[in-house]
Amino acid sequence: MPFSAPEEALKDLVLNADDVTVSYGKHKALDSLSLEVREGELVGIIGPNGAGKTSFIKALCGRTQVKGKLNIAGTVLRRGTDRRQHIALVPQDIGLYPHLTAEENLTVIGRLLGLKDKAAVTQALDTVEMTEHAKTRVSDMSGGMKRRINVAAAIMTGPKLVIFDEPTAGVDAPARDTVHRLARTLADQGKAVILITHELEQAEALCDKILVLCKGKRLAFEPPARLLERSFENQREIMVRYAKPPKPDVLNAMSPFAFKQGELPTIWVAMTKANEVSFVSAFLTALQGQDDLVREISVRRPGLTALMHRVEKTGRIAA
Repeated sequence: MPFSAPEEALKDLVLNADDVTVSYGKHKALDSLSLEVREGELVGIIGPNGAGKTSFIKALCGRTQVKGKLNIAGTVLRRGTDRRQHIALVPQDIGLYPHLTAEENLTVIGRLLGLKDKAAVTQALDTVEMTEHAKTRVSDMSGGMKRRINVAAAIMTGPKLVIFDEPTAGVDAPARDTVHRLARTLADQGKAVILITHELEQAEALCDKILVLCKGKRLAFEPPARLLERSFENQREIMVRYAKPPKPDVLNAMSPFAFKQGELPTIWVAMTKANEVSFVSAFLTALQGQDDLVREISVRRPGLTALMHRVEKTGRIAA
């Protein structure tokens, strides 16, 4: 039987980070990070504040001193290397002129990037599905449309690697979904894409791999399903939502089940390896007739949100 290489191995390597370290004085913001990102891959980077996410992006973009090696599509990145042909950065902020049209904005930005061929503008608009709005002023666009043009401006140089640096911070849900769909589209078109985000459910659904950073160190780098299976094994997450914050007697009844408060004082979450039906039945019995306070009980496999809570508290991904 002939040898069949894994699908991942058949993809061209775009980014190779080898033992990359970023230090500020004696503090290592990024500590010996190594990873590979291939064409067509969407990689989500998650981690608590101070995990090293921003330092990694600065290292890729040549904005900080780096120890170790960074290689983009065969080009070794050194201090002073022109990265515009290799890397595109989509920032949080909209960097467009509101009084100009989409096409005019891209033409101006293209000239600043040294692009003389108008085809780059046309291609970028087509990629973000904004061709029919080429003559629309940015000031007349919705938030999602502005985000699309912002992405178009970043990719005009035809980069191999596109970085989305928390591009959905402070934006509404439609604009957020637009950005995430564009990240997935660019990866499907063959680019390597890095997405730094706090939108953990979106990252879990869209990303091919997740890089978990904490205190500058790599904790994991693998597909989200594999990461969650390895981290939680056969555990289930039980979420209870109350009509109003539980009083002390209800909290006492919850205590044996190790519930912890969620995002709101009405939401409580527990992890269990027990049969979920038995767990819920025992919990409702423990409430001693106060189960009318419960508005909702849900059972699900733990996701990246549960994983991040663990990382923030323990600095680990395993229990």
